[in-house]
Amino acid sequence: MRDWILLLLLLLPAGLRAQEVTPIANSPGQLNWTENQLKAVFVGDRSQWPNGQSVIVVLPASGSDSFEQTALWALDTDGFDYQKHWLSLVFQGRANAPVFVDNEAKVIEYVEQHPGAIGILHTEQPPTALRLKIQ
Repeated sequence: MRDWILLLLLLLPAGLRAQEVTPIANSPGQLNWTENQLKAVFVGDRSQWPNGQSVIVVLPASGSDSFEQTALWALDTDGFDYQKHWLSLVFQGRANAPVFVDNEAKVIEYVEQHPGAIGILHTEQPPTALRLKIQ
């Protein structure tokens, strides 16, 4: 029976499997997060760190696998709708536009160089100093 369950989990489409994410940030003033707090940042509901500094959301370029995975994780939608969601927030003046970079390696690089920046990784391993913990 256990073998059948394992086989079923392996055959499920990636979107239906539990998503493993690694959040990274540069000097956020908060190292332990609940998943809901983290998602609030990636859907534009939370725009400041506890120390009052503005959050800079860093995302891989739209159309990339990582962008699609982040869209599914954050908003349970595809990349197109996730991008539309962000455009709506920015147009309404409710959030600053995310920074889009080429890939996850560039997400790490940008976060390292910009205090207040935050990103989500799905495949790359982050430097320990940038890693946030999800409770």
